[in-house]
Amino acid sequence: MRFIMATGGSGGHLIPALKTAGELRRRQHDVRFLGAFSFGKRQIRHSGFDFDEIQAQGLDLADWRKGAYSLFLFARATAASLCLLRRYRPDAVVGFGGYGAFPVVLAAVFLRYPTMIHEQNVVPGRANKVLSRFVDKVTISFPQAARYWKGRRTLLTGCPSHRPSRDLDPEEILKKFRLEKGRKTLLILGGSQGSQRINEAFVRTAAVLKDHLFFQVIHICGKRDYGDLQDRYAQMKIPFALFEFWDEMDCAYSIADLVMARAGAVTVTELIRFQRPAILIPYPYAGGHQRENARVLEAARVGRVIEEKGLSVDGLQETILDMLAHSPSPDRWQEGFGEDFACDAAGRLADEAIQLSGAGEFPAPDPEGQSDEGLYHLKK
Repeated sequence: MRFIMATGGSGGHLIPALKTAGELRRRQHDVRFLGAFSFGKRQIRHSGFDFDEIQAQGLDLADWRKGAYSLFLFARATAASLCLLRRYRPDAVVGFGGYGAFPVVLAAVFLRYPTMIHEQNVVPGRANKVLSRFVDKVTISFPQAARYWKGRRTLLTGCPSHRPSRDLDPEEILKKFRLEKGRKTLLILGGSQGSQRINEAFVRTAAVLKDHLFFQVIHICGKRDYGDLQDRYAQMKIPFALFEFWDEMDCAYSIADLVMARAGAVTVTELIRFQRPAILIPYPYAGGHQRENARVLEAARVGRVIEEKGLSVDGLQETILDMLAHSPSPDRWQEGFGEDFACDAAGRLADEAIQLSGAGEFPAPDPEGQSDEGLYHLKK
């Protein structure tokens, strides 16, 4: 069977798409990517998938000139998607949100190909919200998202992301990162494009924290700040592993005692799966979607939320020390999330895509699991 993954280039959209595509490929299906990828092209190539790129951008309503240009690009991207879909004749199209996926899924609906969308965040993006009226299936990552899809049945699949591996040896991983045994390990994630505010806030805090805590750092900072942070960490004389980008997140999570990160859906899902407490600094724009993602961890008492405008050295140091002193127990993780987040989300999405294409029969949504808001849990 042939499948099209429609997605944008940000990590929040691309990682779930790549994980689902990988599962479909493992089952001997053909998968191709179609969308507006920007810097995500490197990851798609590295994963061994073919792709076609369309030019699209988000709709800017603040400036009529930019808005008109956005509409022009959207019309052109939709026309290009129609041509490409007619050429490839997929058995199903799976959209992962964002302006890069919107014209592709819309073109697939127009051509009457089977369509499915996956929403990573608790609060749905505008593109997926509009497309939900026309597609055959809507899948979501968090139970808390169901209330935003009134009148539409949704399937809770989880969010495809990195998963824990039983084969990881902590001592070998410490050697891999050139870090030391016996220190607290802090993992700092600046987001897929690197957050200058998070990078700066933490490195300033680390300079003070080293007098109060025996620790070391894994910091994934993005390209822009790498050189500056390299020099500043070296001056502190603490063990550190600094990267512009890092693919093997299971290794990093497996030895982290505390994580500081944005609150993208993929990150929140990984924190739950690896059971890692976190300080979350939601991205303050994009409709505030990350605030709702962060509240998933905060409500379970395994995460603290600090707004970006409230970042300070004293406040961050106090929060780090307090969270390390009161790390959540396994029982708290179990109480907050049960077994839902141990599921194979990529496998569930692959099952749904194959069923949608008519290539196979898989367990239907469990009617007994339907909530008042139309949420279905898949049988395990």
